[in-house]
Amino acid sequence: MDFLDDLHRAELAPIIWLQGWPEAVRPVLELVSVFGTDTFFLLCLPVIYWCVSPALGLRLGLTVLAAATTNAIAKLVGHQPRPYWIDARVAGMTPESAFGLPSGHAQISTAALGKLAVAVGRPWARWTAGALVALICLSRVYLGVHFISDVVAGVLLGLAVLALSEWLERPLTQWWLRQALWVQLAASAALSCALLGAAALAAVPYAGWTVPAGWSSAGEIAPESPDTIVALSGVLLGTLAGASIMYWLGWFDAGGPMRLRAARWLLGSLVAGLIWYARREFLPPTGVFTYVGYAVLALWVQAGAPVVFIRLGLMSRARQAQAVH
Repeated sequence: MDFLDDLHRAELAPIIWLQGWPEAVRPVLELVSVFGTDTFFLLCLPVIYWCVSPALGLRLGLTVLAAATTNAIAKLVGHQPRPYWIDARVAGMTPESAFGLPSGHAQISTAALGKLAVAVGRPWARWTAGALVALICLSRVYLGVHFISDVVAGVLLGLAVLALSEWLERPLTQWWLRQALWVQLAASAALSCALLGAAALAAVPYAGWTVPAGWSSAGEIAPESPDTIVALSGVLLGTLAGASIMYWLGWFDAGGPMRLRAARWLLGSLVAGLIWYARREFLPPTGVFTYVGYAVLALWVQAGAPVVFIRLGLMSRARQAQAVH
């Protein structure tokens, strides 16, 4: 892609200039960068789901998953490098092994923070979301892991995910809730597998591809690794299946005293941490076990934890049937 190669070369100078800023800027932008990761949002979402609003937590979670999965597939379609991979003058301050275009931080933060801003419905929320996204984009360019064009593409795709989410959320939710539980579970598995299939198709044109010699500054990378999309597909299965089961069981009330909400978060996070640790330490690092491990983790968050909370008296059942839209 000659156009992108020329564009990337033109973007190196601004990145090198940014990295010339005072060293005190680095820890601040490294911290800002964390707030744009899918991991950050997926860690925070259980707090909203268990302790604030299950409907908002689920809607936000699915938006994050939509942004993260489309980003992972788009990276495979583009097969584009990161700045520090192609020029030793650029410092890769937070080394990355996945392809660079589009920026996942930019896409996920745009979709997720935009979703929150829409839920709040106030002008200050939109301005705050926009400012945070801009800072996250700046941090990724400063850290040498994205070109300016990467973050622009990420923001545009994030806005597309947000717009589609707002447009399709209500009709898709109404259709989903009209289905029998077995249909919902089958659809959850089908959508999860469809993501794996889409990622496999995206890689077909690059059969036999190897890391170009010009990317010598990248170090040890595995940009075609399926690990991210496999993990996200497992999370999608567990999220959709768990939410469907929980709705079938009667849903739950996320209110109550702060001490009960804190107890839910502590217990739920502890068990989630144990599931994640067991998957990493005791299961083979193969695609099947990664997929199943993340599916079980998401299933715990969506259904297992609420059921346990209700049994322990930390949460009450919903007073009446609730929709998730």
